[in-house]
Amino acid sequence: MFQANRIRGVLAPVLTPFKSDLSPDPQRFIAHCRWLVSQNCGLAVFGTNSEANSLSSEERLTLLDQLVAAGVEPSKMMPGTGCCSIGETVKLTSHAVKHGCAGVLMLPPFYYKEVTEEGVYRYFSEVVQRVGDRRLKIYLYHIPAVAIVGITPRLVERLLKAYAGSIAGMKDSSGDWNNTKTFLDAFAARAGGPVSGFDVFV
Repeated sequence: MFQANRIRGVLAPVLTPFKSDLSPDPQRFIAHCRWLVSQNCGLAVFGTNSEANSLSSEERLTLLDQLVAAGVEPSKMMPGTGCCSIGETVKLTSHAVKHGCAGVLMLPPFYYKEVTEEGVYRYFSEVVQRVGDRRLKIYLYHIPAVAIVGITPRLVERLLKAYAGSIAGMKDSSGDWNNTKTFLDAFAARAGGPVSGFDVFV
């Protein structure tokens, strides 16, 4: 079902500042996020530009806690939570949902290549079931140049059929307009057409 209060507009890929000892710098991170929000941007924290996969799960959990404690509105955030480990993905995702984040940006399991579509489907299915929260809004992260493992229209169709309330959209970082258009034509709401509630960010 379409939800009017979903996150909209520009979501800035937030950089993660690091200290000289290579630990995250929360104060600079918070200041940067506050500035982005002041420019009417949403916050895509812990994505590719955030070097999320250079951070431990605990560092990501702590940084999100610190952002929220500093008064940055969770409804402006779409943190990246996708990991190769289902357990870590569930932990990060549940944490974001409990904070009231607008959604989560979720990579497919990306280390082992040539994963079948069925395998990717089962991964997302398992995450949805383990999180078990009706507030969950997943935005599938399609970035084939980095992850290699991609998101296909058939996969989206299956996930929407099984978990329409939890699969909210996708971020297409393929850099291929024809690919983006395929998803828009197949799933996104269009004037005069069906309202699917599946949003496509680029």
